[in-house]
Order: sequence, then structure tokens, then C-alpha cells
Amino acid sequence: MFQKLEEVEKRYEEVTQKISDPEVISRQEEWKALMKEHAEIEPVVLKYREYKKANQAIDDAKALLNDPEMKELAELDIEENKEKLPKLEEEIKILLIPKDPNDDKNVICEIRGGAGRRRSSFICRNLI
Repeated sequence: MFQKLEEVEKRYEEVTQKISDPEVISRQEEWKALMKEHAEIEPVVLKYREYKKANQAIDDAKALLNDPEMKELAELDIEENKEKLPKLEEEIKILLIPKDPNDDKNVICEIRGGAGRRRSSFICRNLI
């Protein structure tokens, strides 16, 4: 999972550079596609960076455990960040679930009231 996250982060950096390139901006279709990709992977990258930051904070706090004055603070920091890690991992896993191709399509929903003893009906149609 972390190998894939590293690749996604690398792609995010590439896309970020491309969308600020004046040559790419002049090609509107390419720029629009890159902006869409950027928006799709940004939440994953931000959550992954938060995960890496928590891991780094644990490592930094472990280095302070030898200092008697900082030991208590370091233990609190380690405990706090270790509690964050499983939650962050779950959030990352959810963000990595592939999106449904119909998510970007529009839908018309119609609710019809029933007459007499008939129940109401609910109809949804995808727009193409």
C-alpha cells in the first residue's frame, strides 16, 4: 500500500508542476484533464502526508526519550501519534477505493406521490 502511495504522491507533484506550466495552460483540454486528476488524488496525498508526519513525530519523540526533562512530553507525543496512525490508515484505505465511473454523471430523480392505497414511487435516471 505504501509503495502505491509513494507513486501517487510522485504523480501529484508532477501534475502540480504541469498545471502551472504556461504551455499546458494554453492547451485547455489537457489542462482541464490535469486539474481533474489533481483534484482526485489530492485528498489521498494530503492524508498520506499527515500519516508520514505522525510517523516522523513518533521518531522524533523517541529520540527525546533519553532526555530526563523531555521524557514525559515525548511519551505523551508518542502515545498521541500512535493513536492517530490506525485511524489515518483506515482513512487512506477508504480514499484508495476506486471510484465508480458513474460518479461524475448527472442524475434526475423523480418522486411520485401515490393515490389511494398505492405507495409513492422513486425513480432515478442517469443522464449521459
